[in-house]
Amino acid sequence: MYFFNARLKFKIRPTVVPIPGSIIAASAISAVDLEKREFGAYSHLNKKLLDPQLYVATVDPALDPKTVARLAAYPWFHGTDVPKYKSGEHGTRTAWKKKHKADFISKWTRTVPTAPDAIRKAARAAVEFQLKIGCDGILLPVPLTTIADQTLQAELEWMEAGIRVCADLKTSCPIYATVALSEAVLHVPALKNPIIHSLSNYIAARSELAGAYIVLEQTDPSSYFWTSKDPLMALLILVDDLVRGAGKKVIVNYVGTFGLVAKAAGAEVWSSGYFLTQRRFSLKGQMGIAHPRYHSLAMAGDIGLKADIASIRDAGLADEFMTPTNADAVLRTALAQGKTPAAVPEWKYAPNNWPAAQEHYLQIVSETGAKLETMSATQRQDWTLNWLTNAVKLVDVLEHKELVGMATDTSHQKVWLDVFKEWRTYAKQ
Repeated sequence: MYFFNARLKFKIRPTVVPIPGSIIAASAISAVDLEKREFGAYSHLNKKLLDPQLYVATVDPALDPKTVARLAAYPWFHGTDVPKYKSGEHGTRTAWKKKHKADFISKWTRTVPTAPDAIRKAARAAVEFQLKIGCDGILLPVPLTTIADQTLQAELEWMEAGIRVCADLKTSCPIYATVALSEAVLHVPALKNPIIHSLSNYIAARSELAGAYIVLEQTDPSSYFWTSKDPLMALLILVDDLVRGAGKKVIVNYVGTFGLVAKAAGAEVWSSGYFLTQRRFSLKGQMGIAHPRYHSLAMAGDIGLKADIASIRDAGLADEFMTPTNADAVLRTALAQGKTPAAVPEWKYAPNNWPAAQEHYLQIVSETGAKLETMSATQRQDWTLNWLTNAVKLVDVLEHKELVGMATDTSHQKVWLDVFKEWRTYAKQ
């Protein structure tokens, strides 16, 4: 099913199809604020998971001090040395955060605990915090895999510590081992990548684990869509090994609408959001000024609003490329009247003019996610094959007619189709 990636803000406009759950990124909100959050005000948080994000421990505070200040306030990053917030002593939570921000950043070592006792304490803090805020599952904190070391010593130590902590706390909700993989270790043929099989073998062998929470770290901080074949194939192989091979569950995040492909391969949950930092994870990523992007499910990508979508309309192809939603109705009407997005205030290509575009994206992914939930595994695979095949055909039309420029995403569809076909052939063996 589709979960909203609550990487930036909790509040979103309601979609036609309810979003069944969300994954909250620790970097999105300070711990003292998250503890006090009233989740009942947001229907998409009826089910929730907290991503501890230990895999971002190496992020440069000079690059993103706000994120570091938030993360450093969680006790699993630099031990339990986090001052307790007391309203009588500190006043508001904002005052507490301002008082300790510089200290938190100064303690940011860009490393994770390595001593066994420190790992155990950090893992316990992460599990206890998730239980405290009422998460529907536990995502164990695990560092980012950046070295092609088949032993995976550090990662397995953190997983073991998390499993023991959950046992000590008598945790009853499902437990997922975080698998966070740097793109640097994925540029080898997936079926021959020992890291993939070492991780799946470990998780498969641990009866305490319900499955895995998978995140891929992308080298390019500006790309909305994965265009590299080997990492995407590695993701599908890992999903397949755990789901079909071991009967485990898998949650996938930060791969955008490739999450639909992961769903076809057996993932239980896939998570994404409209903004760049909700669709992909990059250690080099920075927050910027967002411009509206028009998402086309048919094309499996975004169409540039400044000029490209009008060019597609002028070629008589709007009905083939546009995905109707409540949010884009006014845009479709304007285009049918010969106007451009510049004539539609909520769709004008302008800085921070993104609310309608976000609502459009979320309606698409929530509706499509709900649709796939009604299908059998075979039906989902057939749907995915047809979807990607058509997307490639549409991209071919754009390129043949030279209708769009760099603002429209056209470089990943063929890669996605090839990866899915290769996985499906593998799965049939």
